[in-house]
Amino acid sequence: MTTKPNAPATNVRPIAPTKTLQVIETPEINRHPSPRLGTAAEVRMEMARLYREARTGQVGIGDATKLAYILTQLATLMRIDDLEARTAALERILKAQK
Repeated sequence: MTTKPNAPATNVRPIAPTKTLQVIETPEINRHPSPRLGTAAEVRMEMARLYREARTGQVGIGDATKLAYILTQLATLMRIDDLEARTAALERILKAQK
């Protein structure tokens, strides 16, 4: 009869040795500070900046189109948010008058 060496249980996994994290330096390529997009005017200014960069070739037309779409969606959501706030304020006024 042969004896088996002490094998670990099947539901226990050995712990992997800890690795030291390595910092990888990445070159600064087209790194712009994040634009402020808190107001419709700031979104408009960002879209105008994007348009100028696309016209001068600093940003590809495909990338500019995608980013402009996102900015348009953001402006639409800002408009909806503003309308909701105004509607809620009017409803409060009407309730107070009753």
